[in-house]
Amino acid sequence: MPITTPNNTIVLIDPVTDWIHVVKAALALNFTIISLQLPDVALPSKFKSFLPTSDALKAEGVTHTLSMKQYDTFASVQQIQILAMEYSLNILGVIPLSEIAVEVSDVMASCLGVPYNSLELVTARRDKGLMKCAVEKTGLRVAKYARVSSLDDIRDALQQMSISYPIVVKTPAGMSTTDVFICSCEEEASDALDKILGETSPDGRLISKALLEEYIGGTEFAVNIMTFQIEDEEDCTSRYLVSDMWRYSKTKQARYDSAEICNPADHPELISYAIDVARAVGVRYGAAHVELKAMEGDDGKCINPVMIEIGARLSGGRKTIMASEAIESWDPFTSLIHSHCGGSCRLPLDTTYFSPSKFARHIFLPIEKSGQVTNIQIDIASLTTLHSSAFTVHVGDLVSETSDIVSCAGFVWLVGEKDQVDNDTSTVRASYSLQVVGQSMCKS
Repeated sequence: MPITTPNNTIVLIDPVTDWIHVVKAALALNFTIISLQLPDVALPSKFKSFLPTSDALKAEGVTHTLSMKQYDTFASVQQIQILAMEYSLNILGVIPLSEIAVEVSDVMASCLGVPYNSLELVTARRDKGLMKCAVEKTGLRVAKYARVSSLDDIRDALQQMSISYPIVVKTPAGMSTTDVFICSCEEEASDALDKILGETSPDGRLISKALLEEYIGGTEFAVNIMTFQIEDEEDCTSRYLVSDMWRYSKTKQARYDSAEICNPADHPELISYAIDVARAVGVRYGAAHVELKAMEGDDGKCINPVMIEIGARLSGGRKTIMASEAIESWDPFTSLIHSHCGGSCRLPLDTTYFSPSKFARHIFLPIEKSGQVTNIQIDIASLTTLHSSAFTVHVGDLVSETSDIVSCAGFVWLVGEKDQVDNDTSTVRASYSLQVVGQSMCKS
């Protein structure tokens, strides 16, 4: 029999990123939870390994598990509306928990009459070209860009934009660092086009043009933001809170070496720019993950930020979990729910950011050679600041050289005092080795 007392309910779209933590936070708030899984049309195999089953979702406390058919958003809206009527559910918010859920969640939220981000900019929160156009219109600096479908297009674009190699060629609506190619010559650009054009993007759309971008030098940062609507007597305005900020270190081979938490107070120009980017693409509720590059000035401060992209969602790679460990009294998952339901959370009085009280580092473990894995070694047991670790490859697997984040062999996350984290980082670096058939030991 359907229940008769309305239950406050949230809808989780494509539960992937930190979904267990979001579910636990929702249950603590006495929410009923509906999950909607999107079709895995063209997800890389390693992404698919992170998708929970319906049984796994129910085991953690999700009440209703649904699956979207053929990206029919409105059929799913209808399904949820009928479910709400049958079970007296009071739906308060819709939350995206993957990159491909960003567009769907806002459209569904608008149909369900709950808070949603600006619909006229919904595609600008996914398509990297439309994203740059929206940000550029507000007067913010972005990398030069063009849509291309051939080498002739690339040659013309380089001439028109007055740029030269290296360039970036990517899937316009991709996810993470997959199908993002840094090209130093025409041959590499041609290879990138071959890998992108004619394929299906993660959200099921045929890719007819790639996005060419000016390569921006400097240091890469990720600025994570939570957005709330603050009502006063006269108006309702958006409040943008920088919850955590990360600096990336890179290597030429593996691209990503590590990411470490930093204090937003040390980078006022960067956090101001990141907030302006979130505002430019219409983020008014929920999380935003702004990736940017900046140059280091003579005084050591990073200046002249340029957006790489923004995701209107939680940051991946356990950054949100790490931030909750490094920042006192910060509960990102409860805050995410409150935000999407039109509420607020604890906010700092005099700043637009939180400062971490602990140091955190995310270490990427690359695969430096292709082949069959015969041995993996790493010293985890002696790490005093270990938060967690994960390996995505195992002995016997056939592997290729790391080209993006998801093609790493594994990851280690450390939280604690900086000197202790540094010591443990050295231990990880010295002890990690991965052996493949026909190759000698390779170290990070």
